[in-house]
Amino acid sequence: MEKILNILCADIGTTSLKMGIISQKGEVLCSVQKFFSNQNDSFLANQWLLAFKAECAELIENSVQISAICISGNGPTVVSESGRTLLWNNPLSEEIKKSTQKTKSLYIPQFLAFKKYFPDEWNASKYIFSGPEFVVYKLTGNAISVLPEKRFETAYWNKTELEKFGIETEKIPEFVPLGHNAGNATKAAVNEFGIPEVPVFCGGPDFITALLGTATVEPGKLCDRSGSSEGINLCAEKPVFKEGFRTLPSAIPGLWNISVIIPESGSILNEYKQEISQIEKKELSWEEIIDYSLDDKNSEGYRILCELSESVKNAVLSLKKLAQENNLDFCSTMNVTGGQAKNERWLEKKAFDCNINLEVCNTPDSELTGNAVVALYGLGIFENLQEAAKKIVFGTKKFSANQTQTKKIKIFKIPQNLKTIIFDIDSTLYTSPAYAFEQVDVQLRYWAKKRGITAREARNEISEFRKNWTKQHDGKKISLGNTLKNFGVTIQESVEMRKNLLEPANFLSRDEKLIETIKILKQKYKIICVTNNPVLPARKTLDALGISELIPKIIGLDTSGKSKPALEPFQLALDETDSKAEECLSVGDRYDMDLSLPLEMGMGAILVGGVSDVYLLPKILKEFCAR
Repeated sequence: MEKILNILCADIGTTSLKMGIISQKGEVLCSVQKFFSNQNDSFLANQWLLAFKAECAELIENSVQISAICISGNGPTVVSESGRTLLWNNPLSEEIKKSTQKTKSLYIPQFLAFKKYFPDEWNASKYIFSGPEFVVYKLTGNAISVLPEKRFETAYWNKTELEKFGIETEKIPEFVPLGHNAGNATKAAVNEFGIPEVPVFCGGPDFITALLGTATVEPGKLCDRSGSSEGINLCAEKPVFKEGFRTLPSAIPGLWNISVIIPESGSILNEYKQEISQIEKKELSWEEIIDYSLDDKNSEGYRILCELSESVKNAVLSLKKLAQENNLDFCSTMNVTGGQAKNERWLEKKAFDCNINLEVCNTPDSELTGNAVVALYGLGIFENLQEAAKKIVFGTKKFSANQTQTKKIKIFKIPQNLKTIIFDIDSTLYTSPAYAFEQVDVQLRYWAKKRGITAREARNEISEFRKNWTKQHDGKKISLGNTLKNFGVTIQESVEMRKNLLEPANFLSRDEKLIETIKILKQKYKIICVTNNPVLPARKTLDALGISELIPKIIGLDTSGKSKPALEPFQLALDETDSKAEECLSVGDRYDMDLSLPLEMGMGAILVGGVSDVYLLPKILKEFCAR
């Protein structure tokens, strides 16, 4: 029976250490992640070692035999032998920036900054390491620097350039290639960390292992790597150097990586996560904060997710255009990795918004799989890194660009003698997450300004109020108008805000398919709209969509002075159309606001997820009548 090798893989992040055991077949046997207790610790590398020891104790069992260890990590982080750490994202002084502005090296500015800020540590340390190589040194006693591929030398350093900047070359360990065996774990390391005495490999920078762990090793392959920042990466057969794109060698000889960087995407979301964790009085996970944000489309978190999604969409489009202009391959599926890849709802939204298929590989933490790729190549199981990645990386979950992001249409009841259709407007007669968010947010920004607080504070306050209200009312939802009433904003003030602030034409455009749909429905039914917006912005919305002349009557917030789900707006709609409740069908995107009360009144009701569902109404009603 063939022996299956298992690799203990570790990736040092900016805020946490991830570890897992991955088999020769790419199976993730187990994994764990621990966050560093003090991320501002100037000896952060020593926390890496503590986390490594704790996670080894959780992962390593007698039943799983470890064949090798591989470490990757963030960079260009610089560490001394004592663990003094200068992280890759620590700000550098203007003096350091000015003195190094002509070098293409990412590390030389870090070396100079370390030497200036911590001269005693610099002088006392025999070696100065990059992040993951520090841990490799502590496990093996051997000092190395990993160069992912020889073309990376410009981005790293060479002896001549080190001497030019006054950096003692003997302090910087010699380069070794990816897959280099740094030696077996020492007996001291075996005793300290509870690891077996097996070969230790250095996976190098996490950027490289993430690309290997998503098999972004062939021309046209795409990878969305999210962490503190986010990069949309395209593997290409030739380099293209253009403003707005970062082009670096691939770890695969002869190939290149062209990327668009979205700075601080994860950092922004992490800041919001900490903020909401304080409000909730408990630490929320990434999955929880994304769910929290997606559940409230007027929250600060949802705004952040929409902005991130738009940034990814623009990055994908710009890379696709670059590929077309330069005759480069470009796949229809993009592999995703990082913390944001752990929430399926977010990936569904991202795939839909960006119009590209997304796929999660063996694990969302693809750096771990990349470490397994490196170690298995180093052990001689595969001839090269490309073969290793292609053999052990596989997709586990795909999210289609074509899948609907809306709720599936749900028919609660269609009246036998249907004469009138009552449409909600917003997110029913159009699908525009940007405008759906803006029409609420513009009011919150205005209200925040009057109160002397930030828009972010207002969003969080309103979001928390609505969440608690829903908990206290058996899961029911509360409208914005009724929410603001609890903060002293009268309905009349809310009406005036919306009249003055909402401009739907900035977000919406003529919808020929909707126009045709409404025309067909009008041949047989009376049509009226009931909305929680005032009539003026509601009319502007219908104008922008091109259906204003087809729907002459609107019952708005200023018509009845009440927000749905109050009785008054629906009763006015019945009076205006001279209809009985049992002759009406209410169509909307929110059950609590648009359908619950109409059903109680005896109307029919259809829940839609957006305008694409509205397009289906003529067919649905025709089939119903034919029964």
